[in-house]
Amino acid sequence: MVSISRQKLIRSLQQKKQRDKHGMFIIEGDKIITDLLNSGELNENNMVYLCATGEWFRSRKGITNSVLSNATEAETRELKKLSSMVTPPDVLAVVKFQEAVYSTDIIRNGISLVFDTIRDPGNMGTIIRTADWFGYKNLFCSPDSVDRYNSKVVQSSMGGIMRVQTHYTDLEKLFMQAERMKIPVYGTTMDGKDFFETPVKQKGMIVFGNESTGISKQFEPYFTRKISIPDFPAGKSATESLNVASSVAIICAELRRRKM
Repeated sequence: MVSISRQKLIRSLQQKKQRDKHGMFIIEGDKIITDLLNSGELNENNMVYLCATGEWFRSRKGITNSVLSNATEAETRELKKLSSMVTPPDVLAVVKFQEAVYSTDIIRNGISLVFDTIRDPGNMGTIIRTADWFGYKNLFCSPDSVDRYNSKVVQSSMGGIMRVQTHYTDLEKLFMQAERMKIPVYGTTMDGKDFFETPVKQKGMIVFGNESTGISKQFEPYFTRKISIPDFPAGKSATESLNVASSVAIICAELRRRKM
């Protein structure tokens, strides 16, 4: 059984204030946790607690030996109280924050993905998952973007949260730094040039905006060029815009096709 004090802590981590206070967040679900245990990315050094049903432990003997000192068997009714999911998982883990370490080499040596005021947790999680798939290991977000350790972000990242660093930073200062380093900044806008016909340097920043309002106007003076994903056929009446996570996937796929 899970102790009362441990239950209280785990439930408190649904709040950002408590996550920041304790430096811990929750990962839920068999697939994500099993994959992370198999890869070694979830281990005795970063996992604080593992709570799971007896059946889960019996079916995972080969991968749980190294974390058993931090593991507790729990009944389904206990996991239901602890979980943020509608259907309680068989397993959840409390994990230490992954420190996002910044150096100028990150923006100097490749393409950086930058996000202004992303508010939807599902979008942020999908963006992290997409960045992970295409090999982009650093994201830059405005401080008012959704917390990377929000439960919905974590779940929709499908483990990418452990592999992709998310830096929350003053974007204007970041763009000023790019300007000093002569690093191009490409802003994704509705009135930009066709991205598929636009050369993009191998070192640069691509900026994505808020789901409803796009990129803040104050950042436009820093753009080297505006780019957009065209609708097909051009000029055809279509939905107002692409979802930001979909835009990220399209642009990342095209950049990798160009072998950037």
